Amino acid sequence: MKHSSFVGIDVAKDKLDIAVTVRQVGQSLSMPASAREEWVLRNADQDVAKLVERLKQLQPERIVLEATGGYEQRAFLALRAAGLPAVIVQPLHVKEFGRSMAIKFKNDRKDALVLAYYGEVRRPDLQPLPTENQKRVAELRGLRTDLIATRVAYGNRLEHASPALAKRLQGFVASVQAQIDELDAELARALRATPEDAAKSELLQSVPGIGPVSAAALIGELPELGKIDRRRIAALVGVAPMSNDSGRHHGKRFITGGRKALRTVLHMAVVSARKHNPVIHAFAERLQAAGKPPHTIMSACVRKLLVILNAMVLSGTRWTLSP
Repeated sequence: MKHSSFVGIDVAKDKLDIAVTVRQVGQSLSMPASAREEWVLRNADQDVAKLVERLKQLQPERIVLEATGGYEQRAFLALRAAGLPAVIVQPLHVKEFGRSMAIKFKNDRKDALVLAYYGEVRRPDLQPLPTENQKRVAELRGLRTDLIATRVAYGNRLEHASPALAKRLQGFVASVQAQIDELDAELARALRATPEDAAKSELLQSVPGIGPVSAAALIGELPELGKIDRRRIAALVGVAPMSNDSGRHHGKRFITGGRKALRTVLHMAVVSARKHNPVIHAFAERLQAAGKPPHTIMSACVRKLLVILNAMVLSGTRWTLSP
């Protein structure tokens, strides 16, 4: 009799809790009371290598990890490099899923079991991995963001600093700005480093509102762009409106989850696009005339811009007034 297996990995900074569920094909779905196998490993290269070899023998249909601030990347990348079907899911989605299962208690072993069952029920899609150059672009863009935050923080201190302190702060701010300038040059080189990324960068920057930094964020942090449909790309970034209706009650739509850092970049792009991009400008004006609040207009414009960019990359078509 054929069986299917699913793996959940609860990730912490120092350890991995692994749970394996096995179900006979055709058997009705239900939350298992316990895992078929479960064990704990260190979140370290040597132990992750052992995990990969064990799961290669098992050949599960899905291996599900939660996004945990980057601690999941070591195991995830090793599993995907070995050709295993590992996916990273949003913690909020798993939390709501567990709530629907009426799970009242929480520990790492139980979390791993819930992740395995989530993989079995939801079958989350395998997303494309970033290339090495795209990882480099993402790292440079992230560092640039941190340096800009530092420049702003120390620049604000200048307003109330004594003359002696101001001189020191000015030197520090100038040093940070020099590093930002160096990063901008390095980012520009990285965007031209491969034919694929160079072509995508040129295409993205043909859109009014998208500059080199926005293009870098999209290339480095959204490898799915142009590879999935508009609904999935919007949900992935976290700009898909979620309903809040029940019976006669029709609540306000809201957005949640997704890639917050990327969403922030797109918000900044929309600020520019509302001035210089006729499509986004007209869309925002129409929403404003309909009485929509500013935050709703901004979120809707971010989603529309993202959908346009996704369609352009999918088709390989540069910006026109009727994309």
